[in-house]
This record gives sequence, structure tokens and C-alpha cells, in this order.
Amino acid sequence: MSNTKLNIALVGNPNCGKTSLFNALTGLNQKVGNFPGVTVDQKVGSTNLPNGTSASIIDLPGTYSLSPQSPDEKVVQDILLNPSHKNHPDVLVIVLDATNLKRNLFLATQILELGFKTIVATNVIDLAEKEGIHINTNRLQELLKCPVVHINAKDGVGINELKIALVQDIPVARFTANTLAQEHVNYFNDLAQRFLDQASQKFSFKILSNLSTIDWLDNKSSLEQEMASKLLEISQLRIVEITNRYKLVGDIFHQTVNLQRKENTNMFSSKADKIFTHKIWGVLIFLFVFFLIFQSVFTLASYPMDLIDNGIGQLNGWLKTHLPSNLFSSFIIDGVIAGLGGILVFIPQIMILFGLINILEETGYMARVSFINDRILRSVGMNGRSVVPLVGGFACAVPSIMAARTIENLKERLITILITPMMSCSARLPVYVFLIAFIVPDDFLFGVISLQGLFMLGLYLLGIAVSVLVAFVLNKIIKTTMASSFIMEMPNYRMPRWNNVIYTMFNKGQTFVTEAGKIILMVSIVLWFLASFGPGNTFTTIEAKYQSEQFAVNYSQEELDLLEAQEKLQNSYAGHLGKVIEPVIRPLGFDWKIGIALISSFAAREVFVGSMSTIYSVGGGEDNIAGLQKKLMNEIDPKTGKPIMTMPIAFSLLIFYVFAMQCMSTLAIIKRETNSWKWPLIAFGYLTAIAYLGSFITYQLLK
Repeated sequence: MSNTKLNIALVGNPNCGKTSLFNALTGLNQKVGNFPGVTVDQKVGSTNLPNGTSASIIDLPGTYSLSPQSPDEKVVQDILLNPSHKNHPDVLVIVLDATNLKRNLFLATQILELGFKTIVATNVIDLAEKEGIHINTNRLQELLKCPVVHINAKDGVGINELKIALVQDIPVARFTANTLAQEHVNYFNDLAQRFLDQASQKFSFKILSNLSTIDWLDNKSSLEQEMASKLLEISQLRIVEITNRYKLVGDIFHQTVNLQRKENTNMFSSKADKIFTHKIWGVLIFLFVFFLIFQSVFTLASYPMDLIDNGIGQLNGWLKTHLPSNLFSSFIIDGVIAGLGGILVFIPQIMILFGLINILEETGYMARVSFINDRILRSVGMNGRSVVPLVGGFACAVPSIMAARTIENLKERLITILITPMMSCSARLPVYVFLIAFIVPDDFLFGVISLQGLFMLGLYLLGIAVSVLVAFVLNKIIKTTMASSFIMEMPNYRMPRWNNVIYTMFNKGQTFVTEAGKIILMVSIVLWFLASFGPGNTFTTIEAKYQSEQFAVNYSQEELDLLEAQEKLQNSYAGHLGKVIEPVIRPLGFDWKIGIALISSFAAREVFVGSMSTIYSVGGGEDNIAGLQKKLMNEIDPKTGKPIMTMPIAFSLLIFYVFAMQCMSTLAIIKRETNSWKWPLIAFGYLTAIAYLGSFITYQLLK
């Protein structure tokens, strides 16, 4: 074995245990990103093998075959069939779920024919034994013509044996399926010799029979012309090949597996499914389970979020005390630290949501959730897997959009991502609570049902109703060549693999910080600049004004600071921008001061109340909501002669915040997940348009 780094790829069906094996091999020596040009996760790590060789491990996306039906499967096809791909492996480890060996062998036999140095790892062998599935390892090795190692990745069983096998002289796989007649084999070999380079010729049938999904061949157009008259025949040959392969797989399975299933092996899962997938009880259980998840993201995350928030607040206080009062200090405190706070505060929600989702996946319940919701969601362009992002959006759109990665079809994933921000997230709650007080009295129906609570429920339902209409429209507009399919394995119910849950929580939090965090910090600094600077020497004049003896005599220091902050904000670039957009937002009932709050709340919706407190010189920020509400109801707008905040204006603002994309974190994560600025800009544009139109209609009808 040479001292050069060995490139090893893990490949297998979804849910076969590849990620568990990847975690067992790499530990924390791993990083997550995107494959170039697509939104599919690229998980790469490193490990040291027994002879001192350093190995790079790549966890390829789960796939059912080398004929791709999703972006994930196309990534696997490209890496394995393109010899010049930067991730093209030296060695393959095919991971097989021992409890579903027959299904897994279909992909395994396809890959073995490619002629890589290959090791087969049969995973969860202990569960297979418990279910009465006994695998004849020697016979399986003989038939597959490659080494077979039994592992239990979640417990680390067999990992050392696999590492030892990787440093030995691994033979090139010599497996041949013989699923095509010799004349057809000769036809593809002839094409390969004429159009493919030598390195690609061993993949000839897989390349040529899937030519429509291959985009890296230089002479693809010439090949397509050559094969034009044979397309129908080739399509039929693929069916023949698949049929023959299933026969071969069945033969291998029967020669290597001795089934001694106990009568109650699947009894629990079957009985449970009669309840969990029931048309009525299944839906009610689903609603209850996700209510618990929703509450957990709210309640469990609140403690670490409060700790982070308090920590950032204490850090800000310490910095204000120990740093000189100058522009650099303001940049550090109000720009950088505030931006970091906006990043770190989301981590608990992200980790908890993904941890709970992973528990549902590990136990097998998530497959049932997707199944019972698929029919409803498919009618508006999504599928069963869209449930998780949509429900999670009520807590926070950021981790929920990340959860849309499980949706294989690109169109369905995009629709889910684009409507998830319409679910009323927790960041809207401070705005809702503040503005509802101007519209609905604090009374109770029948003495127990809060009128304000009912009104708030209506806002949530409004977001859901409009999101359904938007999904229906997007389904008609967005085009894709990728076939829509929803194939979901119903695994047996199992205890979750807790190490996988922990790794998932850690990786999702790390990915958010390293990817979306950079954009959030950048926008936070831009917002700080707009609020901290003004044209010319405006700020110098304002500071001199409030340092004069006249002001010092008439006002306390706290009042002086509030008045100075108010006037600086009015004359800052943000203030000027608010006045620039005032003609646009006047038809909604908003003045330039509300415009400033709208701009500043782009960093986070909940900033709206604090910005209004600063603009109207109300001390205590968000803690003095009652004082701010009283001032807005009593202060008269000189242009209209009416109070600053009336019922029509408050209602208009509420409708605006139900729909508007007032969250830079959400835009950042959409950019990260779609790997393009196109979709976040589309989301920002259409949501702003809906918010503006809804707000305009509301104000014009009520004023």
C-alpha cells in the first residue's frame, strides 16, 4: 500500500447505514458541504488505517440504482461513471442492510460490474440474526467475487475488521451479471471503442443506456446522433436488463440466506401500522407528535437561546463598559457581536429540530408521516416528505428549509422551500402580540377563550391558506425534467441510534454556522453601517446639540441619550432610506418611521418593536411595550391628524408581517440550499408582493 492518500467511497441504498459507518470511520474528522453545482450534501472525512495509510472517506448519497431519478442519484452516477471526476474513488465500500439484503443486492450487483476495487459491508447483522435472517458469508463472497465484512456500524462492531480489509490487497471486482444477450453486449462495446476513452469503456452500458442524464461527455451530441435510431430498442433493453438482474439477485439471495423468521418478527410493526397509518387515527397521532415537536422547539430551545441571548447581552454590556465610546466600539458591539448573536441564537432550534426529526427517522415513524400526507401534498406540487419542513416552519424557517434536503425531486423541494417562509415562525410572535393589542380587546369568550388568541390563530391559518394557493401556482410554473415519484420504504420500528442523532445535531448546527452564518454577519454589518452613519457632518452636529448646556439642564441623561439616538436614526442613511420609501409605503398606512422599522427588522422580525421604541424615544426597548403602545395611540401624525397607530394601520402591518420575507437568515439559508441567488430573490420578490398587496387591500378597506 503506498503512502498516498486512499480515496474511499461509501455507496448503498438509502437507510442502509452508510452514515453510521461514515461516522464510525471518521469521527469528528469530517466536513459537510455541497457537491459543485447542486444542493446535495457532500460529506467528506478522513481516517487512519492500520498500516498508517491516511484515507479520505466520502459518503455518497443513498441511491437505488445507477439510473438516476433524483439529483442525489445523479451525483452517485457522475462520480462512479466519470473517471475524471475529482471524487472518483480508488476503493468502494458497498454497504448492505442485512435485514433487506435482497433489495440492496440490486444496486450492489450494478456497482460490482463497474470493476472497482470493492469490499461489501453487511450492516446491522445483529438485527438480521434477531429476525431469523442467517447469511452464509463464504457463499456470498464466492458469488459476488469480492471480500464481505459483517459490521454493526452504530455500535462500532466490525469497524476494525473493515479497516484491516481496506489495507490488504483488494482485488478488482470481477463480477459479471450477464443480463444482456451477447449481440447487445457487442453493440455497446463497439460504441464504447468508437466514442469513449479507454478509462470510460468499462462503464459503457451504464453510460450509453443512461446518456440523457450524462452531461460530462465531450462527444455526447455525436453519440446521440449515432444512437438516435436505437433509442426505443435501448429503452427496451434496459427493461430486459432490470428484469434479468432481479432474477439474478433472487438467485444470489436464495443461495446465501437462510430464513428462519419467527412468527412475531414483523408482528409489532404490522399492528402498529394499523394505528399509525390509519386514515383518522394516523392523522390525529401525526398532529399530536408534531405538536410535541413544535412545542419542544419552542420550549426546550428557549433555555439555551436565553442563555446565548443573555451571554451576548452581558458581552455587549462588558464591552460598552471597557471599550472607549467611539466608532470602532460601535462596529464591534452593534455590528459584529449583534450579527454573531443573530447566528448563534438559532443553533439550539436547529439542533433540537434536527435531533427530533432524526429520532423519528431512526424509529421508522417518519416514513409513516410521509405516507399519510403524500396524497394531500401531491395535489399542490409537493410530496409526503414536505411535511417536516412545513410543520417545522412554525418554529423557525431556517432549520425547516434545511430539512427539505430529504425531498429528492428538485421541483418538489423548491416548492417546499419557497412556501415554508409563509408559516408563521416564532420570530413573528413579538410583532403579533404588540400589534394585536391595537385591534382586539383583551377580553375572553365564555370566560376562557382569549379573543386576542383567536385572532392570532387566524393569522396562522391565513398563512397556511395562502401558502396552499402559492404552491398550486408554483406547481404550474416551475418546470423540471425529473420524474416525480414517491418511493418510501416502511422499515420496522426500531430504537433510535443515538450516536447518529448526536452527529446529526452537531453537523446541522455546524453547517448553519459555517455556511449561512457568513451571509447573516455580512448583512448585519451593512445594517449597522446604514444606521450608524449619515450624510456629511450630520452626526457631529447632533452630538454637539445634545452636549449643550441648554439640553443638559432640561433633560436627564437617559432622556438625552434617547433623544440623541432618535435624531441620529432619523438622519442616518437608514432614516433617509425610510423617507425615500415613504411614498411607496404610504398607501399601506405607513410613515417613514415605520419604514425604518421595516428596514431594520429585515435582520430579524422581532427587531421591529425595539426599532419603534428607539424611533419614538421610549426607554426599555421591547420591555416597555405598554409604554410604546400608549405613546403610539396618543401621538398625532401631523400629516393625517390621526394617531400614529390606528386599528387600520396595525391590521395592515400584521398582514404585511404574515407574508413579508423580513428575515435575512431565511434568505441566506435558501441561498445555501439552492446554491443560487435566483431562488432567494424570487422568494423575496413574490412574498414582498403578496405582503404589499394584502396590506394595501387591508388598509384601504379599513381606513
